[in-house]
Amino acid sequence: MMLYIRMGITVLVGLYTSRVVLQVLGVSDYGIYGVVGGIIAFIGFLNGSMSGATSRFLTYELGRETEGKLKETFVSSFWVHLIIAAIIFVLAETVGLWFLYNRLVIPEVRMDAAFWVYQFSVASAVVGITQVPYNASVISHEDMDLYAYVEIANVLLKLLIVYLLIIITTDKLILYAVLYFTVSFGIAIYYRWYCIHHYEESRLNLIWDKEIVTKMLRFCGWDLYGNGCVVAKQQGINFLVNIFFGVALNAGISIASVVGGTLSGFTGNITLALRPQIIKNYAQRNYISMQNLISQGIKYIILLLYYSFCTRS
Repeated sequence: MMLYIRMGITVLVGLYTSRVVLQVLGVSDYGIYGVVGGIIAFIGFLNGSMSGATSRFLTYELGRETEGKLKETFVSSFWVHLIIAAIIFVLAETVGLWFLYNRLVIPEVRMDAAFWVYQFSVASAVVGITQVPYNASVISHEDMDLYAYVEIANVLLKLLIVYLLIIITTDKLILYAVLYFTVSFGIAIYYRWYCIHHYEESRLNLIWDKEIVTKMLRFCGWDLYGNGCVVAKQQGINFLVNIFFGVALNAGISIASVVGGTLSGFTGNITLALRPQIIKNYAQRNYISMQNLISQGIKYIILLLYYSFCTRS
């Protein structure tokens, strides 16, 4: 319920801020922001697979109630994500920059602004990647109320960004990138502070459990192909539209992505809430409870998808 309250606020504020940001930035700058940020999403698809693996292994160890193994899992996953962040940073500052300057169709007068948007997008991506174990820890401990409150605060701060965009007279596109990064960084710092003070396993040291890392990489390998295909489809279309039609149509795609993400959230909240309980029951060998949760989750998801379809119809 907390997740759906969060989502209700997110939908209202998200749809409103998208319209206002489009109005303030203009079609061209809004399209630039969408396509430039897409480069980082395209490079960082590996992180999506690792995120699922981290959440699964942390939740599994919580279900087994093996505190020592839980800490080894968390710390090892953090170092893995730090390595991924370093790799993505290098790729972004080499291959990504080359793609920005040589393949994307961006008006010459806005190239400097696009460069700074790109740099702040890279910084946001690096922070987000190293943040994954902390977010996974909150979900694994099933602190859904905290998760909902912080995400509501995140949305309201982005509403403040819109207000600042209107009243501050400077390059709106660069200002939007700076403010967006500032909010993301602040939320990440709060999550880390909370985890360090409430979850013993999230206090870092120089643990590197090769067995855990190997299992996590094998697990994410099953998800890697699917995530890569999804990102290639979404961002590939964005890049092709930019190359052949320019940034104006990228603005339209960005708006469509906001609406599509909102609709997918109807089912995402159920899986987010149920996944930790399903994995913990599996770890404790409570297979009947696990199967009941899966069955109930599928029923709720089908009902919500049906409701969403009828509403749009």
